Amino acid sequence: MAQRLSSAQSEYLRQHEDNPVDWWPWGREAFAEAAHRDVPVFVSIGYAACHWCHVMAHESFEDDAVAAFLNERFVSIKVDREEHPDVDDTYMAATQAMTGQGGWPMSIFALPDGRVFHAGTYFPPRRAGQVPSFTEVLQAVHEAWIQRREQVQEQAATIAGALGKQRHRQAQMATVVHTDDDNAPAPALSQEAMAGLTEQILEALIADEDTVYGGFGSAPKFPPSPVLTWLLEQSAWELREGGTAIDRAGGMAIHTMEAMARSALFDHVEGGFARYATDQAWQLPHFEKMLSDNAQLLGAYARLSRHPAASVDVRARAERVARMTLAWLGERMLTAQGLLASSLDADTVDAEGHRSEGSTYLFSDEQLRQAAADAALPQSHAQRLTELNRGVPADEHALRSGVPLNMTEATPRTVHFDEPMTGADREIWEAVLPQLRRIRAARAQPSRDEKVVAAWNAQAVRSLAEAAMIWDDPEVLTFAEQLGEKLWTVHTQSHADGVQVHRTSYGGARGERLGTLADHAHVANACFSLASALTGTGREHSWAERAHGVLTRTLTCAVVRHEKDEAFTLADSFEDSEAPGQSGRQLASPVDGPEPSSVAALAQALQSASALQQPPAQIDTADILHHVPLVGPQAPLAVGGSLLAARRAAVGSPAFRLLSATAAELAEVRRVGALLGIPVEPMGEGVVVGADQSLALSVCLSGPGGGVCLAPAHTVSAALSGIS
Repeated sequence: MAQRLSSAQSEYLRQHEDNPVDWWPWGREAFAEAAHRDVPVFVSIGYAACHWCHVMAHESFEDDAVAAFLNERFVSIKVDREEHPDVDDTYMAATQAMTGQGGWPMSIFALPDGRVFHAGTYFPPRRAGQVPSFTEVLQAVHEAWIQRREQVQEQAATIAGALGKQRHRQAQMATVVHTDDDNAPAPALSQEAMAGLTEQILEALIADEDTVYGGFGSAPKFPPSPVLTWLLEQSAWELREGGTAIDRAGGMAIHTMEAMARSALFDHVEGGFARYATDQAWQLPHFEKMLSDNAQLLGAYARLSRHPAASVDVRARAERVARMTLAWLGERMLTAQGLLASSLDADTVDAEGHRSEGSTYLFSDEQLRQAAADAALPQSHAQRLTELNRGVPADEHALRSGVPLNMTEATPRTVHFDEPMTGADREIWEAVLPQLRRIRAARAQPSRDEKVVAAWNAQAVRSLAEAAMIWDDPEVLTFAEQLGEKLWTVHTQSHADGVQVHRTSYGGARGERLGTLADHAHVANACFSLASALTGTGREHSWAERAHGVLTRTLTCAVVRHEKDEAFTLADSFEDSEAPGQSGRQLASPVDGPEPSSVAALAQALQSASALQQPPAQIDTADILHHVPLVGPQAPLAVGGSLLAARRAAVGSPAFRLLSATAAELAEVRRVGALLGIPVEPMGEGVVVGADQSLALSVCLSGPGGGVCLAPAHTVSAALSGIS
């Protein structure tokens, strides 16, 4: 049997190289093999840090009998979803349409041309209630293929047609002007229209808010990162206009962020957030740590650490979380090439080869007491430490079903606090932290996926640059610029009409696949953020030029014009699918998930370009935000990233133009700009920053007819007062 995965760069694929399953990597050769053998295709999609992917691999893909059945009757393809987000997106839409849910591992059964006819996620080795075993599924699919081939092909054609239409409708939500019941076009997102829409969205979020545990909706709970960033910026903008300190936007953001920060979702020992919580109270996470989540949350907590709606204590706690996450990125995620790895695994493999989820992170009461003793703390402090921790064992079934947890002093538990730690309790925790880190360091550690993803590194660069501006921290700015420079060197390539971005790299070697719309847009945003953060250094101009170079190439590849009219859609992938039955490029959906949608990321880049008085000629920010009033009031969590761009564009895409300032005043301009989403223009010739200068600051606005700069003011607040 050919070991085709042994030469793969993907950690996820290499995890399966020793399976008895005769895996193929994604590509035309696998589909050609299926057509030659006249067998269906089984596509298994996952990622290196995925706990349930490991479970299904052990239960099914390592089983000789299951492997023999697959090898004889299917061509089996293993896909790393992080390398092929377009493949993952296509098949996830099919899985959700056919089953009403989605997740990983994803199990797809397709024709030899790649069109799906059956789909699911995790299948157990034995039937569990109404859930069939994986073997039963394989047998049923094989029988259908042999006995009802025509029906299977019709099913695949029907699904492909329906999903194609659905995707086209989703893509058009962003780029087509919608009409109301009277067939009148929806109003543009003016400042007045945006104010009314914001009110509707806040009301919808309030209705969905978990007022007890924070977050929105019920379990499982993911960090709502895109909408948190919008809530913080919306709140800061309202307070700039004289709103009350207890505003609704800021209040919701603070409630959720405080809850997450004291919960088991956050790693209180090393920093960084797990991907999501399995329960409503955030007590038990799935323990994989993803760069994509932490890149966003670093920026959100940095904003909260200086936010006008937050109390002194809330700000201090937010800064601690942000700086611990920053330290975790630098200590655990930075590769030898100076870029950030994708994830840490949910599972830990011990010396005997036993795999367990979260075991690296759990502490029993006995271990907490011993750590306190090793730190020379009195018994009363050790007792207080065990009282503070309200964590639970890593038993998702028991927690969700309400079965008694039966915890003892020796039971390993998550670290979770019901209330914020203050005063003496914080001192106890800080005193015992070195011992807890020592204990953890001696344990088996989760593996790291060395894959570098452009979009996620770019999000980290952006958050680091914003944190540097908010804190006026030159060390953080240096980290941001160094990471940005490495990303640019490894992942970008000059092209005749701009700069293109490549999706992944391994060991400093750029991958062949072009980046998606998200990769390109996030890299442009990172460059714009670095340009603002570096204002006054002389290096801001090159970062702004880089941003425009990427944005130019992005629009060339992404904008798909329709021949029949002037309408357009946006392509998410810049290369055709390698599955014969999936012709063309994947269109971009404007709906956010745990990350901002690629459409939202592009809208933010377009808005930044407009703010800096260099809007692209092809399309404007507003041209791709038609989905916001359509989706926002019904599903606000789906448009958080787009709301950022819409809010900024509605007030004229302001930018700060500095004429003169002291160093402290320049730092204040950057800080306020980062909190309000206002970029700082690259400095022009003759602008002086020095101790003998006084602030002269103008706000420049962009519009359809061109830009206008307001009269210079001598304070930041006075400059902002000119924005209606």
